[in-house]
Amino acid sequence: MSKESIEIDSDVLDSEINLKKTDSIDDILVQIEKYTQSTNLLSVSKDVESLKALFYTKLKSLNDESSEIEKEFKKIYNKYRKERNSIRKKTEEDEKRNLKIKEDIISEIKDLTLNIEIKKETYNKFKELQKKWRETGHVNIRYKNEIWQNYNHFVEVFYDYLRLNNDLRDLDFKKNYKLKIELCEHAESLINEKSLNKMHEELQKLHDKWKNVGPVIKQEREVIWERFQDASRKINKKRNDYYTNLKKKDQEKINSKKDICEQINKIASKEFESYQACDKAKNEIDNLSNKWKSIGRVNKKDNKECWKIFRESLNKFYKKKNNFYKKRKEDNKKIIDLKEKLCHQAEKLAQDSNWDVTTKKMITLQKEWKKTGHVFGKTNNDLWARFKKSCDSFFNAKKKHQNKIKDEISKKLKTKEKIISKISKHKISKEIQENILFIENQIKEWIQLGNIGNNSRLENDFKKAYITLLEKLSIDSNEMSKLKNKFLLSLISNNPDDLKKHKINLRQIISEKKKELDLYETNKSFFVSVKKNDPLKKEINLKIEKLSQELQEVKEELKNLNKV
Repeated sequence: MSKESIEIDSDVLDSEINLKKTDSIDDILVQIEKYTQSTNLLSVSKDVESLKALFYTKLKSLNDESSEIEKEFKKIYNKYRKERNSIRKKTEEDEKRNLKIKEDIISEIKDLTLNIEIKKETYNKFKELQKKWRETGHVNIRYKNEIWQNYNHFVEVFYDYLRLNNDLRDLDFKKNYKLKIELCEHAESLINEKSLNKMHEELQKLHDKWKNVGPVIKQEREVIWERFQDASRKINKKRNDYYTNLKKKDQEKINSKKDICEQINKIASKEFESYQACDKAKNEIDNLSNKWKSIGRVNKKDNKECWKIFRESLNKFYKKKNNFYKKRKEDNKKIIDLKEKLCHQAEKLAQDSNWDVTTKKMITLQKEWKKTGHVFGKTNNDLWARFKKSCDSFFNAKKKHQNKIKDEISKKLKTKEKIISKISKHKISKEIQENILFIENQIKEWIQLGNIGNNSRLENDFKKAYITLLEKLSIDSNEMSKLKNKFLLSLISNNPDDLKKHKINLRQIISEKKKELDLYETNKSFFVSVKKNDPLKKEINLKIEKLSQELQEVKEELKNLNKV
């Protein structure tokens, strides 16, 4: 949000009034000379530029004296601009140097937190770094928040997680707490400040001071920060309410100005049948122009746009052209230039083998070509032939490439089908490990072939084939489960989408088993029996034990997947 306030707006208004009262070139020169002697050249930049525009407007009305007066103006203006640019350059250099100093301070604090034990010397070093941070000037606003967050993070790490001297830390916490209470009270008192500008500037200073105050005890951090934030929010709301109201008034002025521009456009759209009609229209335009100017300025951004719309409306009236043939010639030249540009772009794209991206660009060019319009004669046909040649060249090359990919996919599909057939026909060896090694080798060969688009049927057939073979082996259920998970992990580890889906599936299984386990535990708590070995109670305990074991196995599988 802009840092303008009621006072700033008044200054701007005063500046406008002064400009309106400036009736002569000499008055403008005196005024701009006064501005160039300002102690803060950057703050008067807008006023100087306004005077410059007004100067050249009035300069047009002069004849013999204009060149000498313009030389005098340029001498004053160029001196101001040189000094202003020098100040800007120095400010940028200072901010850059301050950024480097603050980054070095953060790095040194970070290094302090790496010490196993904090001694008094380390603490003193930390306090020196804090003091140096406070004494270092501002950095560019682009880095201000990020550099502060990094600094605050490592300061808190230093206080919270290292072995500090408790007495020194507690003493620092108390001092910081007292300072932050004072800052909160100061912020709360600002709500009654009449000057929005002063109120906002003071709040910014308080925020800067807050950042330079160290942390307080952990229990009070959120409370004291929330108090400070609450005061800040009230101040900002008061300021925002003012600017909302100002924006509303600006919008009313903007609407009035736009309405006048619409009236000007309506007059400009008419054809003049006589000199009398033209003179009458001009008088109407002059009256509307005076009415538009009497409304006054709005905010800087919208004011520029309003002037733009206003000038465009006037230009429609004063620069209206009736020569159709000249306009047609100009339009034809624009169309030809645009078509040549599209031809050049298409010729460049025709050599690009990034098929998906380039196809979209080429289609966009074709749509733009249709919008360019038509010019008569041989030129239009030649340009179309040139453009079409580039398009055809690209799409023919793309089709050739796609056919090549289809052939490669077809070969991979056949190879994968052979692997499935090989597993299905495999004769089981007496040595279990040989069979497992066989499956592992087939999986490796399968993975090396890579993914072939969205072919879930083939993937399912492959999994079904090696699982069927695996289940024929004499392996206990736990080992069987581990092997299945191992083989599945091998298949999906290189496929992020499959890996993500499997993790989601496992989490769903965990959730369902937890619900089922909770249900049995609840039933067990309501189960009452006088018999010690009641069969129903024993059955429930067995189910709970089995579910707990299954739940632990699924959790372990998810844990292994998360390591991938």
